[in-house]
Amino acid sequence: MARRCFPGMKAVALFVLVLSVAAAISVGAWRPSDGGERAASALEAYYSGTIVVNVTDEVGRPIAGATVWIYGNTTNFPVTDALGSLQISGLLADVNGTIYTLWAGKTGYDNSSLTYVNVNPANTSYADLEIHGGVVLGTVTDSDGPIAGATVSIVTLGYSNLTGADGSYWLYEIPGGVTHSVTASAVGYDNQTKEVVVQTGDVVRVDFLLLSKTGSISGTVVHAATLELLSGANISIKVGDVTVTVGSDYNGSYRIPSLQGGTYSLTASLAGFNSTTLTGITVVKGLETEDVDFALEERPTRLYGVVKAGTFLLPEVNISVIGTDYYAISSIEGEYDIKDIPAGTYSLLVTKGGYLSITVVGVVVPRGGEKVQNIELVGLPGALRGVVYASYDPGLPLAGVTVTILEPNNDKSTTTTNINGEFEFTGLMEGNYTVYFELDGFKPMEMGPFLVDPEGTVTLNQVLLEPTREGFGGFMFGFDLAHSMMILALFLTIVILALAVFLRIKTFEAPERSPAVYDQAEEQLEKGPEEASGTEKKPEKEDVR
Repeated sequence: MARRCFPGMKAVALFVLVLSVAAAISVGAWRPSDGGERAASALEAYYSGTIVVNVTDEVGRPIAGATVWIYGNTTNFPVTDALGSLQISGLLADVNGTIYTLWAGKTGYDNSSLTYVNVNPANTSYADLEIHGGVVLGTVTDSDGPIAGATVSIVTLGYSNLTGADGSYWLYEIPGGVTHSVTASAVGYDNQTKEVVVQTGDVVRVDFLLLSKTGSISGTVVHAATLELLSGANISIKVGDVTVTVGSDYNGSYRIPSLQGGTYSLTASLAGFNSTTLTGITVVKGLETEDVDFALEERPTRLYGVVKAGTFLLPEVNISVIGTDYYAISSIEGEYDIKDIPAGTYSLLVTKGGYLSITVVGVVVPRGGEKVQNIELVGLPGALRGVVYASYDPGLPLAGVTVTILEPNNDKSTTTTNINGEFEFTGLMEGNYTVYFELDGFKPMEMGPFLVDPEGTVTLNQVLLEPTREGFGGFMFGFDLAHSMMILALFLTIVILALAVFLRIKTFEAPERSPAVYDQAEEQLEKGPEEASGTEKKPEKEDVR
């Protein structure tokens, strides 16, 4: 049977087609105004797509209640949830994808820029939109200057920021068109709140001057002797269970702020100085306790070292600190020591006859510290050297021996043996030299003559000095006091040992004369059983007939 088409059905179909076209237009199929790209047509749309939109401010905070617009849509205006997000579903998209134009806005903010999103059939696309509010900025200070680390906040928005070292702060993306309460707070200060109206997108400056609810301490640190202003000193104060430390600046000044009213003790310390403590320092709320000054005493300084020529420890070397009155003469150990020299950088002039003089520069003596400066000298060509020992002990070097050399022109030079018994003459001309040795308790001795080559060295490997009979130093002939005591101790030990052996032999020969040494058990055995038991035997009656 042939299907018949009624006029009424044709009208209904036409009406449905018109509604479909209108719906496509209402959801915003993008149509280029100048014909640049192909427009999406409702007749080509067979599938629907989804866009997930996230709206934030410039610093990335999600914006709730923001409205999202789609170009061409004049009826549906979705808004973001508490997370700044929303989902738009049921968007028509042809098989090649359809481009939608979106933007967001909210009262008090500037709208976001336009964003183009390509929607594909049965797929989800994403769009991030950024709206912009106003800015509140300024500084937080007290009567002395900027306050670092102060908090500036708008409690109703949950926005806050900390001030930097210069006391400045910024609060971004503030909604415009309403009044905001901005509060500045810092430890030790009374809070301050100001009402601020920010127009949409405007920048508003708000400065705060906080009043301290605590007191402070200030003063200077100086050198006790020179009154020099000392920078870098640490001034410590204990506040409750916490120790607060500040440093003195280049003017020697320091300041400790934000102290609760009360009485405190302060300690100042600096490397190279003795620490000093001041007690009973009173702080009053809102006031500054001034002129709490410290005078630090510098610790003793020391410049010392050893003077050598190769391995030879040099005595009687003059070490002078150039430009000062400080100097030292090296000992028989080759050591020198200059104490209590002011801190600074110095040059040393080192001299000794027969050696090249040298200048040591850049010797830095720290405050209250020590500086070790060892020195090496070089002898002039032509040398005579040796080692002096005691004749009774060739392994015992003699220190402090006066050694005099008689030169060919009858001039004399004198030196002293060091701790190792060594001596040395340098810078000698060619000729024959005689050497004399003198030391208390020993016989003077003369050696030589020795022919010295100005380019060579004469070495006296072993010079032996004999003790004098009258002044040998000990109470036994030929020995000094130490060796005399050792011999006496050995002699007494031998005598005591011999006496002990003699007494022991006598004990074996005549035991009845030996010391009574017995124990109680042996005594009881000798008394018999009755006496041992404690029962006394009665004496027999005397016969009086």
